[in-house]
Amino acid sequence: MSFTLRNLKPYGARWALYTLLVVLSVIFTMSTALSVADFLKILFGENDTGMPSVNLVAKALEGLYAWLITFGRKEALILFSVIIFVLYSLKNIFGYLAAVQIAVIRTRVVRDLRNKLFRKAMRLPLSYYDRARKGDVMARFSSDMVEYEEGVLGSLQSLLSSVISMVLFLAMLVYLNVKLTLFVLLMLPLVALVVAGIARRLKRTSQAVQEMNSRLISITDETMGGLKVIKAYNAIDFSNRRFRQYNRDYTRRRNAMYRRIDAASPVSEFLGSVIVIGILLFGSWLVMNGDNGLTSELFISYVMLFVLMIPPAKDLTTAFSQMRKGRACADRIEAFLNEEEEEYEMSGEKRVAGSSEGVSSTAVELQHVNFSYNEGVPVLKDINISVPRGTTLALVGSSGSGKSTIADLICRFYECREGKILLDGKSIADMPLAELRSRIGVVAQDTLLFNDTVAANIAFGRPGASREEIEQAARAAQAHEFISAMPEGYDTNIGEGGGMLSGGQRQRISIARALLRNPELLILDEATSALDTESEHLLQATLGEVLKGRTAIVIAHRLSTVAGADEIVVLDHGMIVERGTHEELMALGGRYKQMVLLQSLD
Repeated sequence: MSFTLRNLKPYGARWALYTLLVVLSVIFTMSTALSVADFLKILFGENDTGMPSVNLVAKALEGLYAWLITFGRKEALILFSVIIFVLYSLKNIFGYLAAVQIAVIRTRVVRDLRNKLFRKAMRLPLSYYDRARKGDVMARFSSDMVEYEEGVLGSLQSLLSSVISMVLFLAMLVYLNVKLTLFVLLMLPLVALVVAGIARRLKRTSQAVQEMNSRLISITDETMGGLKVIKAYNAIDFSNRRFRQYNRDYTRRRNAMYRRIDAASPVSEFLGSVIVIGILLFGSWLVMNGDNGLTSELFISYVMLFVLMIPPAKDLTTAFSQMRKGRACADRIEAFLNEEEEEYEMSGEKRVAGSSEGVSSTAVELQHVNFSYNEGVPVLKDINISVPRGTTLALVGSSGSGKSTIADLICRFYECREGKILLDGKSIADMPLAELRSRIGVVAQDTLLFNDTVAANIAFGRPGASREEIEQAARAAQAHEFISAMPEGYDTNIGEGGGMLSGGQRQRISIARALLRNPELLILDEATSALDTESEHLLQATLGEVLKGRTAIVIAHRLSTVAGADEIVVLDHGMIVERGTHEELMALGGRYKQMVLLQSLD
């Protein structure tokens, strides 16, 4: 509950206004019910029992009756109808205004929470997504948020409205007749105990349902993403069976959850009916014995007030049940928001472009770096690399040798816990992430493009870039020609994930995006892996010009891409086995030469 109250705190003024509007709506509802006494007197004639009025409500009703009857019985009925119409209208107006206020609060709280969730998702380290299911993360934004809004925020609305209504109704019932109200209060705990028993296990069941829903989303996403493989291996029936099994279990759990939710309302309604029968019997006995001035007209009004109190009481029990259900989602959302995130704050210091003062001649340096994704399974072992400013370092080796891991550690996608990585002589562990990554440009092995125009994708790292700068970067990446041939040129939308482009075209746009940023350190992780031979040669010639005087780390399987690098580091099973220029390594006749010969045979 504290999580929800923190999110509601900014809207305290609106809650206060909502409370006031609900109070006014309930007051006019009670006024309508109390007026029934005068209606009965007008309709059947005054029934003066000779008993004096004992409370202000009775006196007010008698005064209203005395005023209405002076106009004659028929006219009084018409006037009374007008009064009832006005009272009902005011009740509905205030009820509507209260609903508008609570709707604004609910939608804005959900908006704020979604913003927080998205911000958190952007700031979580990649290591979190290595262990978390994608569907589980997506469920926080979709089903968990829907359940939270309906289960918790909606229940809070019902809870506050019901409590206000019940307090005002009970206060009026106590004022009308204490004995009859004490009888009611003695019966109410029975309803509360029964409903609490039903709702006790609801939160646990709801949490299990949400976990299963996350798994279902993960399976769906995984299946849609791997549809080509599923069809290729004739695994459609297997995928269908797996999905049906999870869907069947999920449906069974949801049915169990809804049985508990739905049981609260009819049970409380049944118990409320029992109490009404008790009131009719006990109240009739009090009227016949002339208890405390309780006239037959006031007793009818009393019964009407109690009947009007049953829906809020029913809503209250339902709200508690829904809250139990929604709390599971609130706990999941809160747990996600409490995950440890990366710090992105920029430091106050900014290095002046072109200034060499205080800058090391070595741009990047790795000192005795060891790294493991899983404890006990080393990926990098005692890596020592130095990249002088303005030079190109190439990392080569077989798959799984640790090449991309080194790039990830330099960008701090993962934290280096053993050893040290320096940028311009300073430990990257001491740099704010935003500052570090603003100085690095990355062309990743897996090309990611957005459902937007070509120009917007190239300018992703520099939203304010001019069209001339965008085109210049595209030319450098050998992408200008095919972009110009597209229907709307740079303003062409390339579809989801760049689906309208070939693999090579997507890669060249990704390279153009990195070049436009003009970073101090450029990391090319398999940048040419998706290009055909002709495009690769064209791009190599271009990159040769682009990389002159720039610090770059090039990761490649195709060794022709790295032949011109200032230094080539050969990795094998996380260790450096060879290093030198292309000519030196070929003369050495070791692992590098063997890889070159194998690719030449291919």
